[in-house]
Formats: sequence, structure tokens, C-alpha cells
Amino acid sequence: MGQGHRAKARTRAPGLDGVRAIAVLAVIGYHEGARALTGGFLGVDVFFVLSGFLITDLLTTQRPTLKDFWLRRARRLLPALAVMLVLVTAAATIIEPGAVPALRPALLAAITYTSNWYQMLHHVSYFDAFGPPPPLEHLWSLAIEEQFYLIWPLILWFVIIRLNGWRAWIMATLLGAAGSALAMALLYRPGNPSMVYYGTDTHASALLIGAALALACPLATLTSTKAVATRRLDAIGIAGLAVLAWAFGHFSGNDALVYPAGLLIAALAAAAIIAAAASQGAVAAITSVAPMRWVGVRSYAMYLWHWPVIALAAALAGKAANYPATWIAETVVTVGLAAASWRLVEAPILRDGFRSFCGNWYRSLTAALIGPAVGLRQAFPMAVSAVALLVTAVACYGVTAPAGSSAQTGLLRQVAEGERISAVSQHHAPVRRPARRRAVLNHTACHPAGWQITAVGDSVMLASASALETGMPGIYIDAQVGRQMQTGVQVVQELATAGSLRRYVVVGLGTNGVISPGEIWQLRDAVGSHRELILVNTFGPMSWESEVNNVLASATWHKPHVALVNWARAVAPYPHLLWSDGIHPRPSGASLYARLVANTIRASC
Repeated sequence: MGQGHRAKARTRAPGLDGVRAIAVLAVIGYHEGARALTGGFLGVDVFFVLSGFLITDLLTTQRPTLKDFWLRRARRLLPALAVMLVLVTAAATIIEPGAVPALRPALLAAITYTSNWYQMLHHVSYFDAFGPPPPLEHLWSLAIEEQFYLIWPLILWFVIIRLNGWRAWIMATLLGAAGSALAMALLYRPGNPSMVYYGTDTHASALLIGAALALACPLATLTSTKAVATRRLDAIGIAGLAVLAWAFGHFSGNDALVYPAGLLIAALAAAAIIAAAASQGAVAAITSVAPMRWVGVRSYAMYLWHWPVIALAAALAGKAANYPATWIAETVVTVGLAAASWRLVEAPILRDGFRSFCGNWYRSLTAALIGPAVGLRQAFPMAVSAVALLVTAVACYGVTAPAGSSAQTGLLRQVAEGERISAVSQHHAPVRRPARRRAVLNHTACHPAGWQITAVGDSVMLASASALETGMPGIYIDAQVGRQMQTGVQVVQELATAGSLRRYVVVGLGTNGVISPGEIWQLRDAVGSHRELILVNTFGPMSWESEVNNVLASATWHKPHVALVNWARAVAPYPHLLWSDGIHPRPSGASLYARLVANTIRASC
């Protein structure tokens, strides 16, 4: 297939629009909280493979100048992004003005295509967010792609294609993909995948796998494949679809196997699908159906808009943000905005160029202003221009207005203080009491001291850490934003192995995902029968809340040495004790959380 490098014409493959549709629908489903799409975030890697494939094919077949290549990328990406940023800033100014100060640095990162590094340096977790979701958090992937567009032509033209033969080109590209995957594996730390997930260096494997596919099988070669080869590609493509569907439903963002195994599996499956979709076989026919093509053509705008719509809807709807009706409304709004973006901005600029687009719009507006008003045709440019000016003015006001207090800022500060307290508690060795004194305390069983308590939890426990430490001085707290039960079990096991696990073990997990009975059994085994296990249930708008709480209730019902802190029942009548996300306790709510934990420990003595 290396002969395809001589192809002078680059053929468009309609089936690739269907691949885009698969990717964007998986990402939207994941962000909407679809239970069947716990691995829907892998749709981003499908986009990466497709981008690596198409960009490398363009660079090796058409050989545009760097200036032309970068201008074409800017014309395709920047206008729609600029419109989204202005509209979202204006909407946030009206809907959630307290969050606008935190939006300002994110806007700068978005404009400079450095969102991934900004979010990494500021510890903005992709999988384990808490509080109101930042409306520009999804732009990390566009930043990685844009950085790839800047760097890859230089590497490809000045390094790779100077090697001897196309096989050497492919091997060098695959070695680059392997190096990126190795870096991810070496730098990955359990419980904190965002640091390697955001990195351009650690998350380049999918882009380079797509590039290697383009070097091995250029687009023109795939679109002209003969019948026998097409059947083979179909077999590979169907296998890729099956593997990708399995990955979408099997993996989760906090699964250690994802880094990098899950990402590589998804990328290789995507490469197989792309090769088949670009040909003339059955997979291409499936991915070329009109609805999938329609979505695929507008997939860039859908990706741009879906997350800001979800984030702002969460601010408006509160707990109702997780209702099916809200999900449907968010999807309808996303599709509508994407269709408008394509119709009014992207397609005209791609067809006419940016200068012609601006000139045509100026002439239409001038004609509408000075010409006779004869109907909707003249009124439309005037109305759009007036709305654009108003939205831009609101956005500028939001960006330049003095920063005020923000619920999100208050929650962030409270959690940050909890992280400090947690870190300090882990570095202070427990006070060793004489055996006789310990026996007396254990016998009276009235007020266990903090040095007898180990607490393991997530961001809810972090928000309550100050109250826990005040009420139980000396308590050992190991809590982390986004932690799930799987990681919590590992923490308890490690503490038990090291001999650092105290008599009373408080575990507050469930905010970030479901809990299985098997994990509870592992936890009880790690704690042992000579200690007391205190389980704190969860409260919030999460779709899995009742499932988690049922598992925890079953685990503590008439079980020796296991007790339940019913946080959900205690806080449900008092929503004012929680921050606006309906999950994390305010300081007054944290005091309630700490009292419930202390009372349950005393009752279990």
C-alpha cells in the first residue's frame, strides 16, 4: 500500500463523517452521564486518530506550505471557537456571574490553545470534577490537536520523510506512539489520571497511530481498494467497531488499565474503523448513511457547544440537571447551536474564505441599512448583527467587571483547606498511648480520641476535614478529589499492611461512582474483625446515589463491627447546608457531617 504515496489527488471519504459522528455522540453521552457509556470519553481518542490520519495524508500527498497549512487550520477552527467563547462568556455573565472570574484564565488558555497545560498546572481534574462544572473544561483536547498541527508538519517533513523508505516512516511514527504510551505508563499515578491524560507528550499515541495509518494506507489508496482487499478491511473494521463499543461500555476514567492500555485499544480500534470507513465496503456504507454524515459534518461544533451547554444548564437547573428531560433539552440545544454554527459561520468561511465572508456580511448589512425594508431577507442581517453586538458587549463586561464573591470559589477554598489538613494529618504520627490507658479508653467506649481514627474519603470528606479535625483532634485523614471505592480499598489495604490503620476506620466514598458488594467485602477484609468500620453514605444529584446507598445499607445491616453514617438522610431536609452543586457541605454542613461521624463512632464502641 506504500504506492499510495504517489497519489496526487486526495479523495473525500463520506464514511469518515460517520466515524466523527460515533466519536462525538460517545463523548456527549459520557458527559451527559449515560450509564452505558462509562468509557465514552474514549471518543476523544477516536477524533485524535482521525485527525492524525487526515492531517498526515494531507501533508504527504498535497505538500502545502507551512503557511498555507496553518492558515487552513486556523480558518477551519478559529471562527467557530471564537463565536462559542463570546457567547459562553456572555451567558455565564448572566447565568452564573460569580464563576466569571475563574473563567478569565480559562479564556486566555482557550485563545492560546494551551487549555490542557493550564488545567494540568491548576489541578483541574477531567474525571473527578467537583462543584459547578467549568464551561471551557473540554477545550483541553482541541489544545492537544492544535499543538500537534504546529509541531507535526515540522517533524514529518524535516525528520521522518528524510528516512529511507515508507516502511521507515511508519516505524518511526509508531515508535513515537509507543514512546508517548510509555511516558504515560511511567508518569501515571493511581487516583490522579488527569496529569497524564492532559499532556500532549503523554497523550499523543492516538494522533501518531492515525499518522502511521496515513503513511501506510493513504486516503486515495483506501478509497480505490479492490474487492478482495475491501472485504478484509470490512472484517477489520467490524472487529474495530466491536472492540470500540466494548471499550465505551467497559472502561472508566479512573480505571488504571486505561493508562495507556485502554487508550491504545481504543486508538487501534479507531484506526481499523477509519481504514474500513474510507473504503467502499459494508462499513463505509454504514458510516455513510445520511443521519451519521449530518452529525459528522457538524461534529466539531457539537463538541464545542455540548459541554458549555451542560455546564450552564447545571447552574440553571440545580438538581434537575440529572433528570432525563434536562438531558434531552441539553442535546436539542447543542444540536441547534451546532447546526447554526455550521450554517452561519463554518460553511460560509470554508466556501468563501474569511475575508470574503466578512465582506459579504458587511455588504448585506449595509444594503439592509440603506435599502428599502422589503422583508425578512433584509431584516435577518440586521437582527443577527444587533444580537452579535449585544452579546459581545455583555461578554466584554463580564470579562472586565471586578471579581466578586463566588460559591464556586468558596467551595474551592474549603476543599483546598481540607487538602492541607489531610496532608498534615498524614505526616503526623499517631500519639502512642500506654497499653493500660488504651484499655481504659476502649473499655469506657465513650469518646474515642482522634488518634484512634483513620478516615478515607473523597471531596465531600475534604470539604468536612476542618470540622472532623476540630471535633476529633489527631484524626488521620486521607481524602482526595474524585476518589472512588476501588482506590479507597487500596488505600485502606496499604495502611493495614504498613501497620498504620487505626481502630476506627471511617470510609466516605460513593460520590464519584458506583460501589460493588465485592469492594465492600475487600474493605471489610482489609479492616479486619478487630477494628470498627464506619461507612458514610452519599448524597447528591448523581444518578447512582440510591444504588450506592443501598449497597452500603446492605453492608451494615446487622453486621458486626460495621456501622453506617446516614449522611443522605441527615442532610436531605437541609439543602442550605450544601453548596450550589447539591453535593458538598458548606462549613455548617461540614459540622453536621463531623457530628454524625463522631456519634456513630461512639455508638459503635
